[in-house]
This record gives sequence, C-alpha cells and structure tokens, in this order.
Amino acid sequence: MFEENTQQNFISLNTALRLVKADTDFQMQQLLTGRQVDKHTFVLYSLPGIGKTQGIRELVQDQQELCIIDINAEFGGSLAMPISHVNEQEQTAQVLHALNASIARLRRHALSAPQTAHFLFLDEFNRGDEFMKQTIMQLLLENRLPGNPLPANIFVVGAGNTAENIFSDEQTVENDVNELDTATRDRINPLFIQLEPKEWLDWAYQNEVAPEVVDFIGSKSYNEQRDLLYQPSKSADGTGATPRSWTRLSSFLADPVIKNDPVLLKAAIFSMIGNDCGNRFLTYLTTGDPLDIFALLREPDQAKFAALATGSKMAFFSSALRPVEQDLTSTRPRGYAEIFTKYLQTDDQTAVARFMHTQVETGVLQERYPLTNEYLRQQPVFMQLVMEMSVNNI
Repeated sequence: MFEENTQQNFISLNTALRLVKADTDFQMQQLLTGRQVDKHTFVLYSLPGIGKTQGIRELVQDQQELCIIDINAEFGGSLAMPISHVNEQEQTAQVLHALNASIARLRRHALSAPQTAHFLFLDEFNRGDEFMKQTIMQLLLENRLPGNPLPANIFVVGAGNTAENIFSDEQTVENDVNELDTATRDRINPLFIQLEPKEWLDWAYQNEVAPEVVDFIGSKSYNEQRDLLYQPSKSADGTGATPRSWTRLSSFLADPVIKNDPVLLKAAIFSMIGNDCGNRFLTYLTTGDPLDIFALLREPDQAKFAALATGSKMAFFSSALRPVEQDLTSTRPRGYAEIFTKYLQTDDQTAVARFMHTQVETGVLQERYPLTNEYLRQQPVFMQLVMEMSVNNI
C-alpha cells in the first residue's frame, strides 16, 4: 500500500514537532532580545488520524498557551466576526470585529505571559471558505485577524490534508480540500508527515493503550504494522482504520460487558476499525493467545514470558505499570511489583531498552506511577538498567 513518493520530503510526526519546537524556541529568543522576527507558519500535512492535533497538545505543556480551531467547523471567516456599530448621537457607523472566544482567551493569556510562546493551531487548514482564506492571508501577512492584532508571542501552526493523495497508492482516498493559492503557499512551510509505526507504538506504550492492541500491532512486521494502522475504507460510508481509531478501541476493550459478549465485541470492533482489520483482530482475540497481563502478574512464569515476542514483552511492560501501581496502594498487596522486577531481567534487551526509553527516560514512570518508580529505584537490577541507559545517552 505504501510506496516511496519522490514528490515530497516525507518526515515523521516526531521530527515535524521537534522542528516546530526548535524554531519557536529560537524565534522567542530573538523576540526577547528585541529583534524583529519573520515567523514561520508550519503546516502539517498527513493522512487523517495520524495524531497531529494530539502531538501539538503534547508539545505545549500549559494548555492555556494553546488554542485549537477546526477551520472546517467555523462559519464564514468567524475567527473574527464583523459586527456593525452605529453611534446614533454622532450619526456614524463602523464595523467592529468580535474575536473568536477561544482565540480571545489565547490572546489575553499571551499578553499576560509575553516571555512564553503560545500557539494558534488551525486544523483543516485548507478547508475554509473564501472568507476564511482572506482571514488566513491577513493572519500570515500581518499577524492579525480582522480588527485584532495578535501578540508577537503567538505562533500559528496549521494541519490538513493535501489536495492530492500523495501518501499512499490507495485510489479510494479523496481529499476534498480547497487548494491554496500561490501567495498563501509561498508564506507557509509545509511538512509532509508519513506514518511511522514505531513512533505510534512508543506513544501507545506511554499512554496506556489496551495491551491487546499494542501486542497485536507491535508483534507484526514493519509493513504489516503500517497496513494495519492505516487502512482506508473501501466505500464512501464504510469504516477504515487509523492510529486514532486503534487508540479509541481501547475504551471498548476496557468495558467487561462488551469484551465478554462476542456479539457486542464484534460490532464494537468493526465500528471502530472496519471489517478487514476487525476480522484479523478478532481472530487474534478469540483463537490466538492474547496477552494476559494479570495472568503473568498473578502467577509468575519466566518460561512463558521468555517465549513471548519482543512486541508482546513491551506490551506487558507498559500495560502492567497501572496494576502494579494499584497493587502498591492496596492494603493487601499481591506482590505485583516484585514479579514485574523479575520479568525485567529478561534476556530480550530490545524490549527492556524500549521500556527504559518510553517509560523511564521520558519521565512517564516517575510522573504517572510514583510508587512503582520508588519501588523500582530500590532494586539493584533496575538501577543497573538506569546506569546503562545514562551511559548510552552520553
């Protein structure tokens, strides 16, 4: 499905976000020294459901410094709506512009914190009507919306789909967008993002996506992972699979009523990821050997754990952290933390290294599982892994 396309320079979402952050940090340094800057407007182009919006949310630590606007859902240039104002005493009239409420909040916060970068994220960047196009052009040219200048510490980032399907050879994918004119294209920095399964899996490990999902996808080959993570619908009204839909599938798998009812489970899965991916995932759940986190924690089985694929071990390490944390708060702990530590002594260095990178190096373990973090840091085997990680990062 995915063929190399030589028309554009494809990069990963992580690379795109790193570029946005590095450039914004540099531009803010310039602003704080009183220099004039020519701010860049990055527009992230990709297939739908890749995680652009979520990535921007995670890039900005304080969500008061971020405003997300879906251009496609806005009416007639309503980033700033014209309102007529009549002064009856002076018999004059003028047009005022009421700023979109969410943008107004961002503007006030940016003015109150001038040393911090703020982001106006325009989703569906190239789906606006003609009025919206004019509004966006004024924003790019003058850093202002009609009647409302924006502070210099507000940076605009866009996201959308390209007019042509340049990301895969699937002919069923049609991008109903309004092509940008030459003047607008000349004032943006397009970043073309290709799906990278490893990046999505690392994110999924950190964000408690269902162990069945990360095990099923993580244990496949690279090409299989890409085909599973993005599979367009075969019909206009059908359902396809995207990284977003696989993530949302976790809510169904967490519901015991749905998970234990074959009819409900099948309907839920097909509604989320479509028939093709749904059939493969159902086969894994019903006839395969799906990863059972609690079975491994209740009855430690080193031989069974050693026989797991690397992807399955990684799924265990990430998904077991929540029950381990809960067990440490219990008045009658069952020793999950001790068992977890023994599994960390596996010979599968790839699985251990990815656990250390996604959970420890990123700070996820300390932030979300403080008791587990404290317990593990008292174990020599874990501290040896921390030391090795530090040496490798030098």
